[in-house]
Amino acid sequence: VDGCWFVDHTTPDPIGMIERIVREHTIEGSSWAIMLSYELGGWAEPHARSDLDDPIGFPLCVLMRLVESTAGAADAGGEFTLGPARSLSGRERYMQQVQRIREYIAAGDIYQANIAHHLSCTFVGDPIACAHELHQGASPRYGATMRFMHRGLVHTICSVSPELFIRLHRSSGIIESEPMKGTRAIDGDAVELDQSPKDRAELNMITDLMRNDLGRVCKLGTVRVQQARKIETHASGVIQASSVVAGMLRDEVGLGSLIRAIFPPGSVTGAPKVRAMQIIDEIEQRPRRSYCGSLMHIDTDGNIEASVSIRTAHIWGEGDPERKGCIREGTFAYPVGAGIVADSDPSAEWDETLIKAAVLERVLGIKLDQTGM
Repeated sequence: VDGCWFVDHTTPDPIGMIERIVREHTIEGSSWAIMLSYELGGWAEPHARSDLDDPIGFPLCVLMRLVESTAGAADAGGEFTLGPARSLSGRERYMQQVQRIREYIAAGDIYQANIAHHLSCTFVGDPIACAHELHQGASPRYGATMRFMHRGLVHTICSVSPELFIRLHRSSGIIESEPMKGTRAIDGDAVELDQSPKDRAELNMITDLMRNDLGRVCKLGTVRVQQARKIETHASGVIQASSVVAGMLRDEVGLGSLIRAIFPPGSVTGAPKVRAMQIIDEIEQRPRRSYCGSLMHIDTDGNIEASVSIRTAHIWGEGDPERKGCIREGTFAYPVGAGIVADSDPSAEWDETLIKAAVLERVLGIKLDQTGM
């Protein structure tokens, strides 16, 4: 890392600031790693801007200028300890939230919303070693780790995401997105997932939303659904359904305009996007931070690849003065969510979130504390 910049809530135009930082601080041979928090979406969609307080003041965006590859930088040799994880909402409350979403759908407010609950446990030790183990065990398609110091706290974002938000080939102008909706455990029935009317409806709605978002920045008539539905197995322990949407980016569209048009990812909001974001804020009652945002890489040629930050751990706490890079009395958070539609079953949606969290026990040995769930 050759430089690090933060964009906070006090910035009048944070999306414009992101574009200016990249434009003014790119040097020959440099690339960028960028973390976009979910709350940045409130500046892309101002009517959905959150007024929730964040006690740790998590940044809206972190930008790191890279001057060489960081492949293999994670150290597997550090030690860490994780306590048992519990849901901060619990099973009963989560099911009540799912039912509330169904009521909003019945009233005509929305068609779908993605609702999450937050798994949390204590963390002590080396967060980079923890991230390394999670990456090794999950083998993610769009894995990334970012560590930074902000407001006196050490933060590590470890994403083992299976979902592509966008991929932009700068020379051709082709931009692609692969929204993901519908999950089964690795030993589940892929045919059943493929044929499930409920899961098909979920994916169809979000595919249409992403088609609309890309249409804001693509050349007229170029946006196409290249693949309406595909079922894939992921090493993290799930089977998922996704689609492929692509178009030709207009020549004049810069990074800021792109973020304003498509962020946050539709698969983690719902449809219509703005109303779904408002309802998510009302029901979850806590900031998502890095979860459901995006981790983005811009290479030396301006090509962009960005994931949807699902299956994403956030580890934070005070640095340990006796062990460089380590945390003492920290927190490990791993939110998990599900897309809720009219015929969602609250109990089944809860079970789906735990399927997405199963990688924590399998890879890191974290036990889910069922008391209070």
